Amino acid sequence: MVSPEAQVVRSLKHHLLKHGLRDSRVLHLLVDADPSYVHSPFAHELEPMTRLTLEGARPDILCSVAQPEGILVAGIEVKASDRDWVKGMGQAHRYRSGVHHAYLALPAPASDIHRSALTMARDNGVGILAMEAKRWVEVAPPADPTPLPRVVSQASALLEGAPVARRLQLNHPLNYLAAAFLAEHKPSSQSLLEALAGHWSDLSSEGARRHAATGASTLGLLDLDWEPTLEGRAVAELLAALQFDPATGYEKRKQLAQAHAPLAAVARFVLVRQPAVRLIHRTLADHGGSLTLPELAVAAGQEDLALATALFLADPSGDLKPGLKGADFNPSTVFKLKQNLWHAGLLATKAHGSSGKQANVYRPDEDVWSLPPLKASGR
Repeated sequence: MVSPEAQVVRSLKHHLLKHGLRDSRVLHLLVDADPSYVHSPFAHELEPMTRLTLEGARPDILCSVAQPEGILVAGIEVKASDRDWVKGMGQAHRYRSGVHHAYLALPAPASDIHRSALTMARDNGVGILAMEAKRWVEVAPPADPTPLPRVVSQASALLEGAPVARRLQLNHPLNYLAAAFLAEHKPSSQSLLEALAGHWSDLSSEGARRHAATGASTLGLLDLDWEPTLEGRAVAELLAALQFDPATGYEKRKQLAQAHAPLAAVARFVLVRQPAVRLIHRTLADHGGSLTLPELAVAAGQEDLALATALFLADPSGDLKPGLKGADFNPSTVFKLKQNLWHAGLLATKAHGSSGKQANVYRPDEDVWSLPPLKASGR
């Protein structure tokens, strides 16, 4: 049976990504990995998902919003019926200290929202979103933001880190660098997908080219319209200075760090900015530089449980614990992300031979993740 609340979350997510919040654009959005969402028929539409825990409470949606005063974080409690407003108000109020704006979303017209709900919302500083003519509208504004810096920093790290863990669908960093380079240098009359099709032959299908553009956006090189960001332009300039040529047939099977060290350095610069990559590197460095995947996942979870869960588990509502099997792990991490890190020279070990196939043949206990040896500094 489809969870009614999951349907409301899907509706609200689509609205926020299309229309924004408070007349401002939504930059990143995460959905809580509630089992009813993870196992719903449209779970793929709710991704990226992870366990959203803020001060002991779990918002259904966490999003960052580019408002005039800066990038603000909003937490939204979603209910399947306006009759549940009392419970939802209490839940939204619990994590109000961890976000800039806390909201309660009720799938009912503004005229049906109980007057007591509006009064309590004002008294508690919680905004209310209602469904008006199949469109979400704000019927009660949230209080001005006063988040606890420690908690909102945790929320921001989740928004930046979880998408990288679950959205990189290609296994070589040059695909993302090429997307940024072509977005900067293509004619204005040409779309990025057309530029990739004409100048980057490594991606033979439109789906793969979309993965390259989406991945470059996730890495902060392109915006949501696939236009270069400030960081993307800087990377494109670096590539041009290195005489990067998309028409060149770069050897993809050989490690990029060995085949073309300067390009690998650019890839490292891009990847190491990502919280998920820093978590992997930090955890390995703290444990002697080398761990099997199950050991790495559990150790990373001890430092940042929410990000590690999104990074390593196929089902982000599960528990990070010893004894996990191959099917428990996120295939995008154990194959695609690991290959990107290996090519960039951030890992000394490439994807295990049993990864990238069916989950039941993957052998995580044999999958070793190791940092490269430190190079002696010259004087």
